[in-house]
Amino acid sequence: MSMSDLRFLTRTSAPTWEDGLIVGSGRVGAIAHGAPDRLVVSFAHERFFLPANARPAAPDLTAVLPDMRERLFAGDGDGATDILSAAAAEEGYQGLIWTDPLGMSGRLTVESPGGVAEASRTIDLRRGLVEVSWTDLSGGCHGIRLVAPRGGDTIWLALESARGADVALRLDLEDADDGPAASFAPDYAGSVAAAVTPGDPGVLDVHDAGGEALAQVRASGTEWRAAGAGALDAAVDVPSGGRVVLRFDLSVAGRSPVVAPAADWQDILDVRTRSHQDLVDASLLDLDGAGAETIEEVWAAAREGHAASRRRAVEIAYASGRANIIASTGELPPTLQGVWQGTWKPAWSADYTLNGNVQNGAMAGMIPTGTPGLASSLLELMLPFLDDYRENAARVFGAGGMLLPSRMSTHGKADHFNAQFPHLFWTGCGAWVLRIAADLVSTTGDRSVVDDRLWELAGGVLRFAETATVVRGARRHIVPSYSPENTPGGAAHPLAVDSTIDIALFRDAARATRVLSRARGDLSLDARWASLAEAMPDYRIAADGTLAEWIGDAEENHAHRHASQLYPLWYETDPAFEGTDERAQALRAAALRSVRTKVEWRAVDPTPPPGRMEMAFGLVQLGMAAAALGDAESALTCVEWLAIDHWTPALTSRHDAGRIFNLDASGGLPGLVASMLLASTEESLTLFPALPESWRRGGITGLRARGGIVIDRLEWDEEGWTVRLRRLAEADWLRPDGRVAIRAGRAESSGHAPVPATEIVVPAGEAVTLRRRWQDDRG
Repeated sequence: MSMSDLRFLTRTSAPTWEDGLIVGSGRVGAIAHGAPDRLVVSFAHERFFLPANARPAAPDLTAVLPDMRERLFAGDGDGATDILSAAAAEEGYQGLIWTDPLGMSGRLTVESPGGVAEASRTIDLRRGLVEVSWTDLSGGCHGIRLVAPRGGDTIWLALESARGADVALRLDLEDADDGPAASFAPDYAGSVAAAVTPGDPGVLDVHDAGGEALAQVRASGTEWRAAGAGALDAAVDVPSGGRVVLRFDLSVAGRSPVVAPAADWQDILDVRTRSHQDLVDASLLDLDGAGAETIEEVWAAAREGHAASRRRAVEIAYASGRANIIASTGELPPTLQGVWQGTWKPAWSADYTLNGNVQNGAMAGMIPTGTPGLASSLLELMLPFLDDYRENAARVFGAGGMLLPSRMSTHGKADHFNAQFPHLFWTGCGAWVLRIAADLVSTTGDRSVVDDRLWELAGGVLRFAETATVVRGARRHIVPSYSPENTPGGAAHPLAVDSTIDIALFRDAARATRVLSRARGDLSLDARWASLAEAMPDYRIAADGTLAEWIGDAEENHAHRHASQLYPLWYETDPAFEGTDERAQALRAAALRSVRTKVEWRAVDPTPPPGRMEMAFGLVQLGMAAAALGDAESALTCVEWLAIDHWTPALTSRHDAGRIFNLDASGGLPGLVASMLLASTEESLTLFPALPESWRRGGITGLRARGGIVIDRLEWDEEGWTVRLRRLAEADWLRPDGRVAIRAGRAESSGHAPVPATEIVVPAGEAVTLRRRWQDDRG
C-alpha cells in the first residue's frame, strides 16, 4: 500500500458521537462529531473510570455449592439457579451490579460563523490525524484538524481558515444527548460534575458527586475564561490563510500526566506522530482491491457485489482496524469503546468484557499483525488484582487459587452476575490470560514478561482448577459451569455442567504455561498442569453432529451470537483435533459443522437485532475456527460480513451490523485475516491455511509467528508464492537449532492431499526467502 492508500475521504455527516472521527494516543482519545460549524469533541483518558457503582465482594456460596452441584448433575438447572438467586439475595445483591465505566474527561464545542455549504472529513491512518473541512455559505474554506501523538496525554487541535474566522470555544462536561438511549448500563449523568478553579484559567476539573477530584483537562493555546461554575469559554481569531493550534492535556487524579513539550504544528505531524505510524506500518494488507474517491463509494460497490471493491473494503478495514486498536492501547488495552466516550447514557458500560470481547475482539490482531508489544497491556490490566481473584475463588467455589471475573475495570471482584447471566461461574478467564501471555513470549522471545506477578497468576489459576473441580472417576468436572452467554436449548437458565470452552481453556493453559515455565526457568508447575489437562473430560460430539457447547448432557443452542465451543481451534489447535486418527477427524468434522451451522443461521437475516447480525466478535470466533479447519469460504464470509456490515464511513467499527460504537471488529478482523494466511507452532509454519479463491493475488507484511518468527513479507499470485522471514535473536532460546517446518495450504482448502512440510534453518537474526510454485505444493 502507498501512503495515499491510508488517507481516506468521507462525505457522510456525523450527527452523533458514535459517527465521529477518532484520534488517540493510546492513553487519551478524542472523538469529533456534529456539524462542521458546531463541532463537538469529546475527550477521554484510559484511566478515567467513573467510581459510580458498588464494589461488593463476590457472594459467599460455599454453604449452598454442594446442593447446586447435585442439582446440576441431576439436570436441574432451574433448581440450582434458584439456590444461587436466594444466596445472592441474602448477601445483599439486588439486581445486576455494573463495573465502573469509562467516562468523559471533557467536551469541547467549536462554533464558527457562516454556515456550511459543503463538507468532507478526512482520515489519515498513518499519522493518526483527522480533519473536518468545509466551505461556508459565502465560499470561505475552513478546517479543523485533530491529532493525539502516541504515548502522551495531549490532544492537539488546529483551527484553519482561508479567509479568516472568529471561532467561539466552550469546554465543559455536558452530555450532547445525541446518541442512542442507554439499553443496558445505568445513566451516569449525575455521578460527575465539572468545576473551574478560580485563578487557574484554562483548567477544567472533574469531580464526583461528593466533590472528590477525579480528572482534569488543562487547555492552552488561547486565553480562556470561566463561564459559570463548570465551563470555560474562549474566542479565537483565526487569521486569513493562517492556523491557531490549541492543546488539551488530560490527567487522572493520583497519576502524573505524560505532558508533551511545546511544538509547532509541522513538528507534531512530522515527528510526534512517527511512533504511531511505525505501528500502523508494521503490517499492511494488499488484496489487489479496487480504489475509489470516497469511503462511501468503496462500500457501495462492495455491497453491490463488486469483487475488487469487496477486497478493497477488507484492505481498508484491516488498516483502519489496526490503527483504531493502536490509537486506543496505552498502559491498558482498549475497552469495549476503546479510549473514546461521548455520553453519560451509553448503550452499555464501557469496560473490559473478558469472556470474548477483549480476547477475540480488541486483542485478536495485536500479536499476529506486527504489534505484539501492545498485548502486554492485558497484563497491566489483570495483574494488580490478584488478591481479588483469590477472594473470588474462596467465596464462590470454596477453592484455593484464583478465579478471574468476566467483566472488570477498576477491581477484580466477581460481582457482575444475575440468574440469566451467571458470569461468576465462568471459570476460564485466567487460563485465557495465560494463553495470551504465552503467545506474547513465544512471538517476541521476551522472557521478562514472566515476572513474579504473572508467575503467581499461573500458579493461582492452576490451584483454582485443582481445588474447584469435582472429581468423579478419573475425570475432573467444572460444576456449576457457564458457557458465555448462552443457555442450553430448552432450558430456562444457563447453569450447566462442563462448558466446552472452560475444558478447552484449562487444557490449553497446560501448553501455554510450558512456554512461560521455560521463560521463567522454573518447570515446577508443568507436571501438575499436564495432570490437570489429562483429567479434563473428552470433547463431545452432539446428537446433531456439531461440536457440543457443553460436555455435560445439554442440548445445543445454535441460535446464539457466541461460538465459545470453538476455542480449541483459535490458537494452537488442541491436540485432540490434530492427526489422522478417526477421533481427531470426527472432532474436526463436528467443529466444521458447528461453523457452517452458525454461518447459515446468521445468513437467514444478516441485519442488526432483531436480525441475526449481532456481536462482531462472534464472527471472529467462527472465522478463526474456519481458518484452522481450512474452510476458506466460511472464513471469507465472516471477514466480509465484518468489513462491509460492521464498518462506518468514519472507519470505526460496530458491535452489530450498523449499530453501537465498539472496537471488537477493529481488533478482530485483522486477527482473523492473519489466521487465514498464517498458522504457527514454535516448530512449524503453515502458510495460507485458508486462502479464499477470490484472493487470487496479494501480499501482507509484518505477520508474527510462534517461535520468534517474523514474516517480513508474504506474497502470492496464481503462479505461486514468496515468503521472506526471519527469526528474532531474542527468541533463540525457544528453538536454538533454528529449524522450522513450512507447509502451504491444508487439504480442505486446496482440494488436494495434505502438503508435506519443507524443513529449513532460519539462523537467529537473519532473513531467509523461500519461493514456490503452487504445483510444487498442490500436486
